[in-house]
Amino acid sequence: MSRTALAGRRHAQRGFTLLELIVVIGIFGIFAAMAYGGLNGVLKTRQRIEQGLQRTEDYDRAYLRLRTDFQNASGRIVRDGNGDDQPAFGYDSYTQRVEFTRGGWQNLLSLPRPTLERVSYLLEEDETAEAPRGRLDKQMKLVRRSWYVLDRAPQTKSVDVTLLDKVQSLKWQFYDPSGVKSDNWPPSSGFTVPPGPKQPPPTAVEIEITTADWGELRMLFRVGAEGVSRAPELSKAPPPTAPVGDPTNPPPPPNGPDNPGNKPDPVPDAPEQ
Repeated sequence: MSRTALAGRRHAQRGFTLLELIVVIGIFGIFAAMAYGGLNGVLKTRQRIEQGLQRTEDYDRAYLRLRTDFQNASGRIVRDGNGDDQPAFGYDSYTQRVEFTRGGWQNLLSLPRPTLERVSYLLEEDETAEAPRGRLDKQMKLVRRSWYVLDRAPQTKSVDVTLLDKVQSLKWQFYDPSGVKSDNWPPSSGFTVPPGPKQPPPTAVEIEITTADWGELRMLFRVGAEGVSRAPELSKAPPPTAPVGDPTNPPPPPNGPDNPGNKPDPVPDAPEQ
Protein backbone atom coordinates (compact mmCIF):
# COMPACT_ATOMS: atom_id res chain seq x y z
CA MET A 1 0.00 0.00 0.00
CA SER A 2 1.35 3.37 -0.97
CA ARG A 3 2.04 6.17 1.47
CA THR A 4 -0.67 8.34 -0.11
CA ALA A 5 -3.42 5.73 0.45
CA LEU A 6 -2.28 5.09 4.04
CA ALA A 7 -2.30 8.82 4.86
CA GLY A 8 -5.81 9.20 3.37
CA ARG A 9 -7.08 6.29 5.46
CA ARG A 10 -5.67 7.77 8.67
CA HIS A 11 -7.23 11.14 7.81
CA ALA A 12 -10.66 9.50 7.31
CA GLN A 13 -10.54 7.85 10.78
CA ARG A 14 -9.68 11.09 12.58
CA GLY A 15 -12.25 11.90 15.44
CA PHE A 16 -13.19 14.93 17.63
CA THR A 17 -10.56 16.67 19.59
CA LEU A 18 -10.80 17.26 23.34
CA LEU A 19 -11.62 20.93 22.84
CA GLU A 20 -14.47 20.12 20.50
CA LEU A 21 -15.93 17.65 23.02
CA ILE A 22 -15.74 20.24 25.79
CA VAL A 23 -17.54 22.83 23.65
CA VAL A 24 -20.29 20.38 22.68
CA ILE A 25 -20.82 19.25 26.26
CA GLY A 26 -20.97 22.85 27.44
CA ILE A 27 -23.57 23.79 24.84
CA PHE A 28 -25.61 20.69 25.71
CA GLY A 29 -25.45 21.57 29.42
CA ILE A 30 -26.69 25.11 28.76
CA PHE A 31 -29.66 23.86 26.74
CA ALA A 32 -30.41 21.19 29.36
CA ALA A 33 -30.40 23.78 32.18
CA MET A 34 -32.71 26.05 30.19
CA ALA A 35 -35.05 23.17 29.43
CA TYR A 36 -35.09 22.01 33.05
CA GLY A 37 -35.86 25.53 34.31
CA GLY A 38 -38.76 25.89 31.90
CA LEU A 39 -40.10 22.43 32.72
CA ASN A 40 -39.78 23.04 36.45
CA GLY A 41 -41.70 26.32 36.11
CA VAL A 42 -44.45 24.57 34.15
CA LEU A 43 -44.71 21.80 36.74
CA LYS A 44 -44.90 24.28 39.64
CA THR A 45 -47.58 26.30 37.84
CA ARG A 46 -49.56 23.14 37.21
CA GLN A 47 -49.28 22.17 40.87
CA ARG A 48 -50.53 25.59 42.01
CA ILE A 49 -53.46 25.43 39.57
CA GLU A 50 -54.40 21.94 40.77
CA GLN A 51 -54.23 23.07 44.39
CA GLY A 52 -56.38 26.10 43.59
CA LEU A 53 -58.95 23.94 41.82
CA GLN A 54 -58.99 21.49 44.71
CA ARG A 55 -59.47 24.34 47.18
CA THR A 56 -62.30 25.73 45.07
CA GLU A 57 -63.96 22.31 45.12
CA ASP A 58 -63.64 22.27 48.93
CA TYR A 59 -65.44 25.61 49.20
CA ASP A 60 -68.08 24.54 46.72
CA ARG A 61 -68.65 21.27 48.54
CA ALA A 62 -68.98 23.01 51.90
CA TYR A 63 -71.41 25.57 50.49
CA LEU A 64 -73.63 22.92 48.89
CA ARG A 65 -73.67 20.85 52.08
CA LEU A 66 -74.65 23.85 54.20
CA ARG A 67 -77.34 24.93 51.76
CA THR A 68 -78.85 21.45 51.51
CA ASP A 69 -78.99 21.01 55.29
CA PHE A 70 -80.52 24.40 56.04
CA GLN A 71 -83.06 24.27 53.23
CA ASN A 72 -84.27 20.87 54.45
CA ALA A 73 -84.54 21.89 58.11
CA SER A 74 -87.43 20.25 59.94
CA GLY A 75 -89.41 21.03 63.08
CA ARG A 76 -88.74 17.66 64.73
CA ILE A 77 -87.83 17.95 68.44
CA VAL A 78 -85.25 15.41 69.67
CA ARG A 79 -83.84 14.13 72.95
CA ASP A 80 -80.15 14.30 73.72
CA GLY A 81 -78.03 11.67 75.48
CA ASN A 82 -79.34 12.78 78.88
CA GLY A 83 -82.97 12.40 77.85
CA ASP A 84 -83.65 16.16 77.75
CA ASP A 85 -85.76 17.63 74.98
CA GLN A 86 -83.85 19.75 72.50
CA PRO A 87 -85.44 22.25 70.09
CA ALA A 88 -85.64 21.57 66.39
CA PHE A 89 -83.11 24.35 65.85
CA GLY A 90 -80.68 25.33 68.58
CA TYR A 91 -77.63 27.57 68.90
CA ASP A 92 -75.01 27.59 71.65
CA SER A 93 -73.36 31.02 71.76
CA TYR A 94 -70.55 29.79 74.04
CA THR A 95 -69.28 27.10 71.68
CA GLN A 96 -70.69 28.75 68.51
CA ARG A 97 -72.38 25.50 67.61
CA VAL A 98 -75.57 25.16 65.57
CA GLU A 99 -77.63 21.99 65.86
CA PHE A 100 -80.89 21.23 64.07
CA THR A 101 -82.99 18.50 62.49
CA ARG A 102 -83.11 18.16 58.73
CA GLY A 103 -85.26 16.05 56.42
CA GLY A 104 -84.75 14.49 53.03
CA TRP A 105 -81.99 12.15 54.13
CA GLN A 106 -81.75 9.63 51.31
CA ASN A 107 -81.61 5.96 52.19
CA LEU A 108 -80.41 4.27 49.02
CA LEU A 109 -79.28 1.12 50.86
CA SER A 110 -82.61 0.72 52.75
CA LEU A 111 -80.88 0.84 56.13
CA PRO A 112 -82.97 0.73 59.32
CA ARG A 113 -82.91 4.49 59.92
CA PRO A 114 -85.29 7.43 59.44
CA THR A 115 -85.24 9.97 56.66
CA LEU A 116 -84.69 12.72 59.27
CA GLU A 117 -81.16 13.49 60.42
CA ARG A 118 -79.79 15.45 63.35
CA VAL A 119 -76.80 17.56 62.31
CA SER A 120 -74.55 20.12 63.94
CA TYR A 121 -71.92 22.58 62.72
CA LEU A 122 -69.01 23.67 64.89
CA LEU A 123 -65.36 24.73 64.84
CA GLU A 124 -62.61 22.43 66.09
CA GLU A 125 -58.86 22.80 66.32
CA ASP A 126 -57.03 21.29 63.38
CA GLU A 127 -54.14 19.41 64.96
CA THR A 128 -52.74 18.28 61.61
CA ALA A 129 -52.32 21.81 60.24
CA GLU A 130 -49.42 24.11 61.00
CA ALA A 131 -49.86 27.78 61.82
CA PRO A 132 -48.64 30.23 59.14
CA ARG A 133 -45.09 31.48 59.50
CA GLY A 134 -44.89 34.40 61.88
CA ARG A 135 -48.27 33.73 63.50
CA LEU A 136 -49.04 32.00 66.77
CA ASP A 137 -52.76 31.35 66.25
CA LYS A 138 -53.86 27.80 65.51
CA GLN A 139 -55.74 26.69 62.45
CA MET A 140 -59.37 25.64 62.87
CA LYS A 141 -61.67 23.51 60.77
CA LEU A 142 -65.42 23.55 60.14
CA VAL A 143 -66.87 20.19 61.15
CA ARG A 144 -70.26 18.70 60.28
CA ARG A 145 -71.41 16.36 63.05
CA SER A 146 -74.34 14.02 62.56
CA TRP A 147 -76.07 11.12 64.27
CA TYR A 148 -77.77 8.08 62.81
CA VAL A 149 -80.68 8.39 65.25
CA LEU A 150 -82.74 11.39 66.34
CA ASP A 151 -83.33 10.54 70.01
CA ARG A 152 -79.88 9.71 71.27
CA ALA A 153 -78.70 7.46 74.06
CA PRO A 154 -75.64 8.07 76.28
CA GLN A 155 -73.56 5.68 74.17
CA THR A 156 -74.68 7.06 70.80
CA LYS A 157 -71.66 8.03 68.71
CA SER A 158 -71.51 10.86 66.22
CA VAL A 159 -70.04 10.97 62.74
CA ASP A 160 -67.70 13.94 62.16
CA VAL A 161 -66.78 15.14 58.68
CA THR A 162 -64.41 18.05 58.03
CA LEU A 163 -66.01 20.41 55.53
CA LEU A 164 -63.41 23.16 55.41
CA ASP A 165 -59.94 23.66 56.88
CA LYS A 166 -57.74 26.74 57.37
CA VAL A 167 -60.60 28.51 59.14
CA GLN A 168 -59.72 31.43 61.38
CA SER A 169 -63.11 32.64 62.64
CA LEU A 170 -66.81 31.86 62.31
CA LYS A 171 -69.85 33.98 63.16
CA TRP A 172 -73.53 33.00 63.03
CA GLN A 173 -76.45 35.40 62.58
CA PHE A 174 -80.14 34.56 62.45
CA TYR A 175 -83.19 36.25 60.93
CA ASP A 176 -86.54 36.20 62.73
CA PRO A 177 -89.89 36.12 60.87
CA SER A 178 -90.01 39.93 60.73
CA GLY A 179 -86.59 40.10 59.03
CA VAL A 180 -84.61 41.36 62.04
CA LYS A 181 -81.06 39.95 62.36
CA SER A 182 -79.73 38.72 65.71
CA ASP A 183 -76.52 37.11 66.96
CA ASN A 184 -78.48 34.63 69.13
CA TRP A 185 -81.40 32.33 68.59
CA PRO A 186 -84.01 32.90 69.80
CA PRO A 187 -83.37 36.67 70.04
CA SER A 188 -83.21 38.22 73.47
CA SER A 189 -86.11 40.60 72.71
CA GLY A 190 -88.87 41.15 70.20
CA PHE A 191 -89.87 37.50 69.88
CA THR A 192 -93.11 35.98 71.09
CA VAL A 193 -91.87 32.40 71.68
CA PRO A 194 -89.61 31.95 74.74
CA PRO A 195 -86.52 29.75 74.66
CA GLY A 196 -87.29 26.07 75.07
CA PRO A 197 -87.84 22.84 73.18
CA LYS A 198 -90.79 24.32 71.23
CA GLN A 199 -88.97 27.36 69.94
CA PRO A 200 -89.27 27.65 66.13
CA PRO A 201 -86.33 27.76 63.73
CA PRO A 202 -85.25 31.05 62.16
CA THR A 203 -86.29 31.97 58.66
CA ALA A 204 -82.69 32.46 57.44
CA VAL A 205 -79.12 31.93 58.64
CA GLU A 206 -76.12 34.07 57.71
CA ILE A 207 -72.56 32.81 58.12
CA GLU A 208 -69.46 34.99 58.19
CA ILE A 209 -66.38 32.80 57.89
CA THR A 210 -62.75 33.91 57.60
CA THR A 211 -60.15 31.60 56.07
CA ALA A 212 -56.39 31.87 55.69
CA ASP A 213 -56.43 31.80 51.87
CA TRP A 214 -59.74 33.35 50.76
CA GLY A 215 -60.22 35.87 53.55
CA GLU A 216 -63.73 36.80 54.74
CA LEU A 217 -66.71 35.05 53.14
CA ARG A 218 -70.41 35.64 53.76
CA MET A 219 -73.13 33.11 52.98
CA LEU A 220 -76.89 33.45 53.46
CA PHE A 221 -79.17 30.40 53.59
CA ARG A 222 -82.93 30.12 53.82
CA VAL A 223 -84.11 27.72 56.50
CA GLY A 224 -86.62 25.00 55.61
CA ALA A 225 -90.12 25.70 54.29
CA GLU A 226 -91.69 24.80 57.64
CA GLY A 227 -90.08 27.72 59.42
CA VAL A 228 -90.99 30.08 56.60
CA SER A 229 -94.62 28.96 56.52
CA ARG A 230 -94.92 29.55 60.27
CA ALA A 231 -93.47 33.03 60.04
CA PRO A 232 -96.76 35.01 60.04
CA GLU A 233 -98.11 33.35 63.18
CA LEU A 234 -94.79 33.72 65.00
CA SER A 235 -94.40 37.38 64.20
CA LYS A 236 -95.06 39.93 66.87
CA ALA A 237 -97.23 42.06 64.60
CA PRO A 238 -100.90 41.00 64.24
CA PRO A 239 -102.02 39.58 60.89
CA PRO A 240 -103.33 42.18 58.47
CA THR A 241 -107.07 42.59 58.14
CA ALA A 242 -108.78 42.49 54.77
CA PRO A 243 -109.80 45.93 53.48
CA VAL A 244 -113.34 46.88 52.62
CA GLY A 245 -114.30 45.62 49.22
CA ASP A 246 -111.68 42.91 49.27
CA PRO A 247 -112.91 39.56 47.83
CA THR A 248 -111.61 37.75 50.93
CA ASN A 249 -113.92 39.88 53.13
CA PRO A 250 -117.22 40.24 51.24
CA PRO A 251 -120.03 42.36 52.73
CA PRO A 252 -123.02 40.60 54.33
CA PRO A 253 -125.79 39.66 51.90
CA PRO A 254 -128.83 41.92 51.77
CA ASN A 255 -132.10 40.98 53.36
CA GLY A 256 -134.44 39.09 51.10
CA PRO A 257 -135.94 35.72 50.31
CA ASP A 258 -132.52 34.34 49.40
CA ASN A 259 -131.30 35.08 52.94
CA PRO A 260 -133.69 33.21 55.27
CA GLY A 261 -131.55 33.97 58.28
CA ASN A 262 -132.51 37.64 58.18
CA LYS A 263 -135.83 39.43 58.16
CA PRO A 264 -137.25 40.16 54.74
CA ASP A 265 -137.29 43.73 53.57
CA PRO A 266 -140.64 45.48 54.25
CA VAL A 267 -142.97 45.73 51.24
CA PRO A 268 -143.74 49.38 50.40
CA ASP A 269 -147.36 50.56 50.56
CA ALA A 270 -149.27 50.63 47.31
CA PRO A 271 -150.01 54.11 46.01
CA GLU A 272 -153.54 55.45 46.56
CA GLN A 273 -155.90 55.43 43.54
